[in-house]
Amino acid sequence: MPNRNPSPRQYFSAQWVLPVDRPPIEWGFLAVEDNRIHSVGPYANCPPSAHCSAPIPGSIITPGLINTHIHLEQSFSQPIPKTLQQSFIDWLLAVIDSNRGQASSSEKLTRSRLGVQECLQSGVTCVNDITSGPESIQAIQEAGLRAMVALEVFHPGYEPIQIQHWLEAYQKLQKTSALTPLITLGLSPHSLYNVSIPAWQALKQALQPAFLHTHLAEFEAELDYLAQKPSAIDQLHQQVLGQSFTVQKPLLSPVQGLLEDQLLTQPTILAHAIHTSTADREALRGYPVGIAHCPRSNLALHGQTLRWADWENANIAVGLGTDGRLSTPNLDLREEARLAQRLHGWTSAYALQALTLDGAKVLGQTHQLGSLAPGKQADWVRWQIKPSTEQDCPENQVLDPATTVQAVMIEGQWRYQREH
Repeated sequence: MPNRNPSPRQYFSAQWVLPVDRPPIEWGFLAVEDNRIHSVGPYANCPPSAHCSAPIPGSIITPGLINTHIHLEQSFSQPIPKTLQQSFIDWLLAVIDSNRGQASSSEKLTRSRLGVQECLQSGVTCVNDITSGPESIQAIQEAGLRAMVALEVFHPGYEPIQIQHWLEAYQKLQKTSALTPLITLGLSPHSLYNVSIPAWQALKQALQPAFLHTHLAEFEAELDYLAQKPSAIDQLHQQVLGQSFTVQKPLLSPVQGLLEDQLLTQPTILAHAIHTSTADREALRGYPVGIAHCPRSNLALHGQTLRWADWENANIAVGLGTDGRLSTPNLDLREEARLAQRLHGWTSAYALQALTLDGAKVLGQTHQLGSLAPGKQADWVRWQIKPSTEQDCPENQVLDPATTVQAVMIEGQWRYQREH
């Protein structure tokens, strides 16, 4: 039904407006109407009737940042450090113990609220969240954040297939997420080492999720397990589930397993993707997949991250994610971008693109997010720089740690405004 009471057009100005898909506009404006971007251009071109205040020096408007991989319910006050002598599996077992000890619904809701607020305060307008229950969805709804939220499932065995528990959990999330159009619900089979291919297929067929979100090729033991070689994952399954599991057939790689059994026929976000081959990357082309790159978490947990030279020309979207606060000290997505600049040689303009437009590509949301283009959702951020950085290019200014978020708008509504 058409909107019979359209909202009045609003104009906002800044010293720099960065559309991302077009060159920066110095002394520019952004117009919003009916919760969408109406127009963008030089401030001098504002119509006389616009009542648009003059741009404030040092102000910048960008699209909202997009966090392509996060666990909001894991927004603990402190990360769980991984020592050099500790294996990833040992760290993961420590995480499981910590989560079990603080797994009440009220505790998860409190942590999710903290995570959501931290995201807004750092300029994030959309997250791709993995959850175990409705708590993060409630926190997202309360704050008016845009989100894709996937139920994380585990089912390493392939005989018998028992998914009733997950069906009921997913239906519970459906009821909760139906309260807002800003949330898209999906499914997160944790990984091929924690969800067997038959269970993955059964869950996908029964739930018909809008998208999938999984961990892929994160560490070497995963590849050994899928190849039916001795693996530390046997220890993980034994300690957590009380038994070990094997895959039905040896796989050359996780990518091969997903493709051979037609598990990538719908939009899928692949987190980490550290250990992929040239054949893997070539095979992924043409499928609706995107990569959630989490450089800080990868270095902290594995001492390495994906090689950008491998992905730069792979024709597969790569965005940035923070992972959960158990492996990173905060949820500031710009810190991921600054580390990616140091590791991969990204320019500041490319880093801003990875935070916005490329993140939208990963989530399959470029039709409404990622750039300041007419017709897209009015999801944007106003930043204020420090005078000491005013000679830098505007993309550098956005990424500068001294630059602060002044206001965040999502779907034409203020969701965060900094107190002065």
